[in-house]
Amino acid sequence: MVAAGWITLGCVLPSPALAQDSLRPLRIGTEPSLLTEGSLGWLTLQPPPEVSLAGGEAFGEPIHVERRSDSTVRALVGVPIETADSFRVTLFLRRAEELDTVVATLPVRKGGYPNEVLAVPPAFVKPDSAAAARIQSEVAKSREVSRRSQERQRLWRGPFRLPRSSRITSPFGSARVFNGEVQSRHLGTDFAGAIGAPVRAAGQGVVALVADFYLAGRAVYIDHGAGLVTAYFHLSRADVRRGQTVVAGQRIGAVGRTGRVTGPHLHWVARYGAISVDPMSLLQLEQAHRPGVAKRTIRVAAPAPQATSPRLP
Repeated sequence: MVAAGWITLGCVLPSPALAQDSLRPLRIGTEPSLLTEGSLGWLTLQPPPEVSLAGGEAFGEPIHVERRSDSTVRALVGVPIETADSFRVTLFLRRAEELDTVVATLPVRKGGYPNEVLAVPPAFVKPDSAAAARIQSEVAKSREVSRRSQERQRLWRGPFRLPRSSRITSPFGSARVFNGEVQSRHLGTDFAGAIGAPVRAAGQGVVALVADFYLAGRAVYIDHGAGLVTAYFHLSRADVRRGQTVVAGQRIGAVGRTGRVTGPHLHWVARYGAISVDPMSLLQLEQAHRPGVAKRTIRVAAPAPQATSPRLP
């Protein structure tokens, strides 16, 4: 059973009608109850009736608030793969004409990601200057997709699904050791497949980019809105075009071996803003909140009021 852990902040915008030491609580938690580094999850908040949540930030990315029928609100958050044992969330609160900022610290569980040794042509490990310039240009294009997604309303509804039902050949998070040197981490999940095998959209969204990249090969990026993007790399072909709306399970391309690869497969990527997360955590997003889940409460000291006005999203 998934549990929602709660932290109760002892002070949020005291009512002018009350004594200054009369405090109204704000409860903050997560679903699941302990977020894991390199994953997606929900912030869950229960503000007092007179307070509304105007937005917030976590890991430098804005959060997008969704109201629920049980008087709570939630917001999607991506936890980077190399996070300490806790992280800070900044919340922007409004009551009447007053604005305030509250900062909470929430725990993080380590992911325990392994090392993986690969052998590839040296040109792909240390590209020449022309290839390096091309890679930087392509990285900028992919980051622009994520930036624009933060400006779009949420598009996806219902659960996400796997882009392929085949076995996973390389999980998210492993350190990539190319030709004896640690170069990077594997920031996606690889699925087995023969060239031409179908690749399907993980969820509803808009095709934001179809491109041929040096590292990713033929790639399709789907913007699911509110900062959430998935991408599908090394395709032999793309069956969708930029600006096209797709739904979960719709065929968007075919497995290939384009770009930097050791053989044909699908490399599946998920990002919240600029934060790469395990795409497998997408599958749990709509399963976390269920009636009757257990809640644990931790009481912490209230943060000091901020001297400056918050930056509203």
